[in-house]
Amino acid sequence: MNFEIKKQFAVILLSLMLTACSHEPKIKNGHLETVAPTSSSNTLFYSGTIQPLRSLVLTSPVDGVVVEMPAQYGEEVESGQMVFMLSSAKFLSDYKSALMQYIKAKSDFNTSKAQLSEGEFLHKNLLISDDDFKMKQAGYYSNRLVLLQAKDALENLLQQMDIKGIDLYNLSISDVDKIDKAMHLQKKSENLRILSPAAGVLLAPAKSEDDTKKVAKGDQVKQGDVLAVIGDMGGITVRIKVNELTVNQLKDGQKIKVTGIAFPDDVLEGVISRVDRQADSSGSGIPSFVAEVSVPTLTKAQQKVIHVGMSAKVEINLNDDARMMIPATAIVEKDGATYVKKLDEKSRKIKEVLVRTGKTTPDSVAIIAGLNKGDRIVVPDQA
Repeated sequence: MNFEIKKQFAVILLSLMLTACSHEPKIKNGHLETVAPTSSSNTLFYSGTIQPLRSLVLTSPVDGVVVEMPAQYGEEVESGQMVFMLSSAKFLSDYKSALMQYIKAKSDFNTSKAQLSEGEFLHKNLLISDDDFKMKQAGYYSNRLVLLQAKDALENLLQQMDIKGIDLYNLSISDVDKIDKAMHLQKKSENLRILSPAAGVLLAPAKSEDDTKKVAKGDQVKQGDVLAVIGDMGGITVRIKVNELTVNQLKDGQKIKVTGIAFPDDVLEGVISRVDRQADSSGSGIPSFVAEVSVPTLTKAQQKVIHVGMSAKVEINLNDDARMMIPATAIVEKDGATYVKKLDEKSRKIKEVLVRTGKTTPDSVAIIAGLNKGDRIVVPDQA
């Protein structure tokens, strides 16, 4: 009996399915497809050159002539290492002036210190007024500030010099012979030493985007001229140019990959670190935007083979959010509006529905509004 019931139930179910199939609309030269959100990806490639992760600019503090350059461009230098030596008449003049100001400030301070000590005794014994004592205090503090400023100015100059055999800070105004000796130093000691502010690679300053200006021994330099750049090659940056159609798809922190023909075995992973929002116009008038990508860390082995100025390829994978993508052939345009033929599940008839389209590819179109997940639309068959 149970077998008979199951058999009858199967017959009824089959009948219903056949009935449903019989109500499926017949589509001439086309077929039905179910709409579902899909995500797409697009990989972009750009060219650039390897640059340091960070850079410190080294400028000339005075007008002068380069007399020594112990390190060459491209070499690694340590923090505090001398990288240039300049001969400068102005620097010598500044040094002599700073030395005399320091000695005079030290003498004035010692005098005001003695006067304050005397004034404290007299004031305690009511031999001078409060106003006189306060004037001595003010003179003492004022001369102390002047001494600190003079000492700081002299120290800044002495850090760049190589003075031996004279303790300048212990000189007093009565040490005439020692002062005269300090004012007329040996020739080598008169030169100005330029020290590296950090460890890194000594790089030639950029004259233009595609050129550098190397300073050599014997060159004249002016105050403020860039002598070198100290580059941190613990990581790298690469500058690329993107067009106006792509720039809005790039975001800070977006992952990238860097490769190069000089280091074929390495695929460096990094991120987009900066995107300019103002275009640069080239000679052809086509606007482009500068973006900067960075690789925060290089291994010691990679640092030995990857150098500033090498060519690099940057790969950026653009993953779009999931959206309704339908074949472009399913789009019907009428009177400036866009329609899609959709199956009405209740009436089992094909109806045209108004849709709003978005991003397009060579063979598909994104639907922003008008369709829902699971909708079935008519797609013409290709001939």
